[in-house]
Amino acid sequence: MTRTARTERRLPGSARALLGALGLLLAFAIAIGATTGQAAVGSKATGTLKLVVEFDRNAGARDDVAPAGDSSGDQVSFTEPVFAADNRTRLGRAMFLNTFQDDQGALVAGALRLRDGTITLAGARVNGAGSLAVTGGTGAYAGARGSYSETAKALQVLGEDGPSRHRVTIRFRR
Repeated sequence: MTRTARTERRLPGSARALLGALGLLLAFAIAIGATTGQAAVGSKATGTLKLVVEFDRNAGARDDVAPAGDSSGDQVSFTEPVFAADNRTRLGRAMFLNTFQDDQGALVAGALRLRDGTITLAGARVNGAGSLAVTGGTGAYAGARGSYSETAKALQVLGEDGPSRHRVTIRFRR
């Protein structure tokens, strides 16, 4: 029996990272869909939810593929506290995965885990701007749809080059 040579085609690191991120987003969406039996019925979440989310660009876990610095395929994950609009009352945690597409934009997948459920988010940021889509959730936010936006200017900076807190607005639609 003869063996035939098999040629394997390897994707560049940035393409592998992009495929990995897309796979993660798909798995996340499937998991949320499986846990939200109300998704077809619609969400009970209505109106506007105002929160404060803390971001610490130095505390995130980073997967930096060549070249060094922010480049296509790099991934940064964050898990940060979420506060009520008063910026005092802690309500839960925000979790985000950013996958850089080039030196200007990133794909973002995220979730806000609050006391009464989880809100899932996805979208793209170009030059740090752009809102994210509310793609669903669990508990009080099962089947939620809408938009997530945050202020560009920090509400509060906690130390030199440290964490900053930004106002977040989530608008639910029916």
